Amino acid sequence: MASKFPTKEDKDKQLRTRKGHDMTWSCDKHGEPITFFCKQHKIPICHKCATKVHQKPCELDDIEDVIIERRGHLEEKQPLIEETKLLLQKVQSKINAVSSSSSMHLETVNNKLQETFKDKLKNVKEKEVNLIRVINEEADEEIRKINEKREKRIKDCNIDIEKEQTTIKERETRLLSDTKTISDEITKKINELTNKNQHALNTMKNIESTITRINQHDETLVNEAPQVLASIEENLSLNFHQDVSGCLDRIQSEVERVKFVEGEVGGEYCCRIDGYIGKWELVKSIHIPSGVNKPWVRGLISDDEICVEDAKNHDMYVTNINTQHTQKVIDGVSSMYFTSCAPINSNVIVCGKWRCDWMGDGLDGFITLYDRQWKMIRDISIPLNGGGPRLYVDVDRDGMILAAQYGQSTIYVINPDDGKIVHTVTMQGEEVCGNIQALSSGDIVVNTDYNKYTAISRSGEEKAVIHCDEWGESKCRVDKLTDTLFITYRVAGKTYAVDQVSRDGIIQARGIVEYLESDRPFYFSPCLVTPCGNHVVCDGDKLLLYKKTFIL
Repeated sequence: MASKFPTKEDKDKQLRTRKGHDMTWSCDKHGEPITFFCKQHKIPICHKCATKVHQKPCELDDIEDVIIERRGHLEEKQPLIEETKLLLQKVQSKINAVSSSSSMHLETVNNKLQETFKDKLKNVKEKEVNLIRVINEEADEEIRKINEKREKRIKDCNIDIEKEQTTIKERETRLLSDTKTISDEITKKINELTNKNQHALNTMKNIESTITRINQHDETLVNEAPQVLASIEENLSLNFHQDVSGCLDRIQSEVERVKFVEGEVGGEYCCRIDGYIGKWELVKSIHIPSGVNKPWVRGLISDDEICVEDAKNHDMYVTNINTQHTQKVIDGVSSMYFTSCAPINSNVIVCGKWRCDWMGDGLDGFITLYDRQWKMIRDISIPLNGGGPRLYVDVDRDGMILAAQYGQSTIYVINPDDGKIVHTVTMQGEEVCGNIQALSSGDIVVNTDYNKYTAISRSGEEKAVIHCDEWGESKCRVDKLTDTLFITYRVAGKTYAVDQVSRDGIIQARGIVEYLESDRPFYFSPCLVTPCGNHVVCDGDKLLLYKKTFIL
């Protein structure tokens, strides 16, 4: 053991000071200055210790060389420590920048959202004023006779306008709540990174303080330097600043995806916060009544109404995913079943059909318009061009009906008001093999093979081929607000999955939803996308409702 060398009172033991050597450091046993370092026993020793105890095979180094060497090792690490401190300070700057830019971006989204709803509230208010003015003008002509009627109409008008205002305010509140949830998630992550980065900075400062302390005494330096060096190596090997920087880049990328999207679907105004990939969570399961022997999802006719056909007897049902109530709306016949359906507006639904009982030169009874009580309004006919007795329909952004016959290359654009064909789209080298989907851009996505979808323009030009060998038999549905495609396919056995794909054919996310089919017989059905952005799939026994949440 080494201790402080005797004080200056012991004149006979006064020692000569050597460069790089603290002469107050002496041997506890012999009282002589420390002169060597035994590598075998890893301890400092005096000359007598070396002579009596630490002879060969012990290997001795001059204590001054050991001190100079270890001090040098510590000094070599100082630039790396300074560099790491600078990197961590840059990371902190980036944390502050990303936090600021995220807040500014979300504030911009909120401002746009609030401005839009402010305009809508203003328009609704103007609508109320105009309606009341018209009512008053009519009442003035025969005020005594229609005064009571006028007051009733004003009251009804106020009630209707109040409902519209309430709906708009509720939508705004819901969307602002969505952006706040996203903002809270970002803030939580930013705070975690800030705490971690501050901890790393504090660790570096503690290491610097320790180095300063042990450099003050040779004994402390020799005894503690190896542990300090090991701590430095351990902390520098973590590359913490790189991990934090990468995480910040991911946060910024996800935040910039967040958008306020709006548009009309089925004649109804729809809006939501979307754009990010997120995580899909099952939020509701709606049991399909046992009376539906073989469920077959045919389409979405409103934000909360799903058409489900019994593939065994072709009865048509409508399930409300909010009330979870299922009602039969059409009695089936053996010669006809529905292939597709879509809302034209809040009052009218269009359905495409398969029929084996038609006769004549045209496809009569393959397109039918129904009101919301499922009473037939009228049939629409299109020319017969060969192909199979199946017709698929959808509704485009302008409220026009798109209709295509299986096995043909022609898609008809039909005015639902008079049933007349206003435009014809002809694909080049492709045939319709399943559903057609209208995009908000005006383009059309057509199922042209069992695992292939082709995006075409209104002139028939091919815009993109959407294909994946892993899909096998698949079904495609389009998000009408974002033009994002969702492909449902069987993964293996009873497992199904849904992939998210851009309209350009780029797979953005695999397996965003996965589910198992039940033992109940059913027909493979697509993943429906509601106007508010939720997903609905069918496992045979239930309709499963999934909602997307923002994650980092």
